[in-house]
Amino acid sequence: MGILADELTCRSTSLRVEVRTDAQRKRVLDQEWLLTDGAGGYAMGTVSGLPSRRYHGLLVSALCPPTRRMLLLHSLGEIVTLDPGTREERQVDLTALRFADGTTLSGGADRLVSFELGEDAVWTFDFGGGIQLRRTVHLVRLGFSVEVRYALSGGTGRVVCRPLLAMRDHHALRPRPDETVRIAGVVGGAGVGGAVCVGGDGFEATIESISPGGFHLDPHWWRDVSYTTERDRGYDSVEALFSPGRFDLDLGEPAMLVARLGGHGGSGDAGQWPPGDSEGNRDRPARAVVRPALPERGRDEAEDSAVALLVRAADQFVVRRAPTPEAAADPGAGSSIIAGYPWFADWGRDSMIALPGLLIALGRLDEAASVLRTFAAARRDGLIPNRFDDEGCGPEFNTVDASLWFIQAVAALVSASDHPAAVMDEFVPVCLEIVSAYSSGTRFGIALDHADGLIRAGDAGTQLTWMDAQRDGVVFTPRFGKPVEIQALWHSGLRSLAMLLSRCNSGAARHLTQLAERCAESIRDRFWSEAMGCAYDRLEPVADGDRPIDELRPNQLFLVSLEHCPLEQDRARRLVRRCHERLWTPRGVRTLDPADHAYRGRFAGPIRDLDAAYHNGTAWPWLLGPMAEAWLRAHDFEPEACCRARAMIEPMLGLIRDPNASSLGQLYEVYDGDMENQHAGGCPAQAWSISEILRVLLMIRRAESMSVR
Repeated sequence: MGILADELTCRSTSLRVEVRTDAQRKRVLDQEWLLTDGAGGYAMGTVSGLPSRRYHGLLVSALCPPTRRMLLLHSLGEIVTLDPGTREERQVDLTALRFADGTTLSGGADRLVSFELGEDAVWTFDFGGGIQLRRTVHLVRLGFSVEVRYALSGGTGRVVCRPLLAMRDHHALRPRPDETVRIAGVVGGAGVGGAVCVGGDGFEATIESISPGGFHLDPHWWRDVSYTTERDRGYDSVEALFSPGRFDLDLGEPAMLVARLGGHGGSGDAGQWPPGDSEGNRDRPARAVVRPALPERGRDEAEDSAVALLVRAADQFVVRRAPTPEAAADPGAGSSIIAGYPWFADWGRDSMIALPGLLIALGRLDEAASVLRTFAAARRDGLIPNRFDDEGCGPEFNTVDASLWFIQAVAALVSASDHPAAVMDEFVPVCLEIVSAYSSGTRFGIALDHADGLIRAGDAGTQLTWMDAQRDGVVFTPRFGKPVEIQALWHSGLRSLAMLLSRCNSGAARHLTQLAERCAESIRDRFWSEAMGCAYDRLEPVADGDRPIDELRPNQLFLVSLEHCPLEQDRARRLVRRCHERLWTPRGVRTLDPADHAYRGRFAGPIRDLDAAYHNGTAWPWLLGPMAEAWLRAHDFEPEACCRARAMIEPMLGLIRDPNASSLGQLYEVYDGDMENQHAGGCPAQAWSISEILRVLLMIRRAESMSVR
């Protein structure tokens, strides 16, 4: 799967949002932007500046990278004074907040003329008379800090900045003032610089000025800040923010505030403080990422732009996993993959599915190996972790497919590596351990049924596949028994391992091949539905055996999209065509046929309604990858098949480069299944949404390049 690659820095790609009309100003109320720090931390908000989620903030840092994420600096109250000391002196309030009583501080939205998202987030405000203010938010890579820079052109002025701090877990809200949030140290007054350290429950945050101006102590709480997205989903939505005082910054030259995780860095009292120098972090270069070399066939600039933006987005999910922030900055720290921002941590299934597109396809093979190493080290009883808890409490293992996706990722890395033997030596024994555990039986009822060569798992109370929505004891998409994609993964994984071992361990290869052939035979005999013209979704256990469940779902696509297909070509083509006819949408693949009585076409409402719709009709962008690949494989990568596959993903390529998109430079987790007014939902930045679109696009381009030759 490896391809030629050249270097591309995140600076090379950006999206620019123009804000010139009332319609544009209304749109930017909800458009979201995201910056990440490579250790699980992030900065996130709306273009308008109005926070609508509990997760929106200028600095969210991971205490135990990439987990235990704390929202430190929430926002800044900003009042700009223009032409101070003259008859033309005037003030503009750029503070942007909503309050529970309906009051809104608009943040100077009527002055905003543009927003640009690239390596940084940049707002440009126009105050008339040729005077403009450029505000830049820069999240320091592995620095656990954020820089907010101001540059005024066309006039003179100053800005009073009042830091508003949340000092809480990013999932939680603090509904009222809390004495655990306190001032731990101050350096202030007139002159250059000034800083304040604020303590939370077991951690601290420092805010300092790196420019003319000083800090003035003036602590108080801002109460009843409200978040509309949380309110609409039925969550608690109001909190109190702490402001320790204000910074007065002269805009006669570029000015900057720096906020960072940590305080005076020692056990001494506040009088022995000021904060440590952050110059080392400030000058640290951004990570260089890579862009695949593109075939020379006159590819249009729009698609090239989409590729570059996808590569930039992909980099945001790759993080260091380490026990402390200091260790995360160590190049030797293990890599992992955040499943989605802002609320997901690193999940095993998501990481293994996303790894080929985020890393292997881009030539980042060492990091791919590091991710595999991270999850392999945490395995138990042949199971790769389902996820690492966001509180840093250790791995959870309730998944049947993460371990099978691990085998797929290992095979892909071996194929791409210049040193395949080394990769095999490290990871194939882990894969064989997984096969052994599944064959003999392991946790959650996961075991090989020796009667038919298929894998069974779970019961009515478990959710072990990727369709895992559960709330208040209700499993919304029960898929216990023998799910179709588990058989596809088991079969293809066995074939891949047999091929890898064929030269060095013929006995093991022969055994794996026999297991694969028995599985393939049962798939052909027991999963095919002639009436449906495709495959059953699963075999569910009953008193006298298994009964097929004839729900038309996309899980069957993996029978064809994985490297080793157990179906005859005619059936493979019929399956893919049927799934495309019933499940494809411009924003993803539906999780259930609209003709099914359980279908839910809208992903909307309170959290229980969202969970019920999650895998019962909602469209998922990541499934466009296996759908397009299944079409390619079923049609032997022919030129017409490449055209059809590209058409399946083209709407998402347009979306990633759309400055009007609701999530700028990223792709949402899910979209409505109903195609009319197909709204986005779930996580606004999802790893496998990006990785699968990028991976299959590069696969199409590679196939086209080969056909030209």
